[in-house]
Amino acid sequence: MNLSTGVAYSDRMKILIDPGHSGPGEPGACAGDVTEAVVVLAIARLAAARLRERGHTVRLSRDGDIDDDGLTWRAERANEWGADLFLSIHANSAADPAAHGTEVWHYPGSRAGRRLARRIQRAIVRRLDTADRGVKPATFTVLAATDCPAVLIETAFLSNPADRALLTDPARQADFAAAIAAAIEKMNP
Repeated sequence: MNLSTGVAYSDRMKILIDPGHSGPGEPGACAGDVTEAVVVLAIARLAAARLRERGHTVRLSRDGDIDDDGLTWRAERANEWGADLFLSIHANSAADPAAHGTEVWHYPGSRAGRRLARRIQRAIVRRLDTADRGVKPATFTVLAATDCPAVLIETAFLSNPADRALLTDPARQADFAAAIAAAIEKMNP
C-alpha cells in the first residue's frame, strides 16, 4: 500500500487520463480558433506516453472526438477498469482575459486526491512558471463518481493570451505532460 495515496499497487499503476470535453459537439473553452478539447487531448496523449515509458498502464477516456458530452461515463470507465488514479485534464477560461494560471481540483475529504492535486499543482507551476491559483475541493461529477484518487487539472487559461500561447505550443504541451508525469512518479514509494 502506498501511504501517500492509499492505493494498493507494487510500483506501477493503472492510470486513466480523461482529456476533458470532446470535439465539435462539446469543444469546451474556445479562444480564437483554439478549442479546449483539442489542446487537452494533445497534453493527455503526451502525458500517457511519458507514464507508459515509466512502466505504468495508461488508458485515455477518449483518443479523438466523441459524440457523448456526458460526464458519468468518464468516471465509470475508470471504475470498471479498476484504475489506481484518474486525471481529468482541462484548459480554463474566464470572461476577464487577465485571468491566468493553473489550478487543480480534488474531491472534498479525499486525502489521496488532495495530495495528488498538490503534487501536480506544484509540478506544473514550477515547470511552466504559471500563476499558482491553488488546489481546491469540488464535487465535480468526474471527482465524485470516481472510486480511486481523482483530480481535475485546469492547466492554464485559453482566454488569456499568454496562457493560450503555452497551451498551443507543442513544446510547452510536452512540459505540461512532463510535469504531470513527474508528479505521479513521486506518488510511488
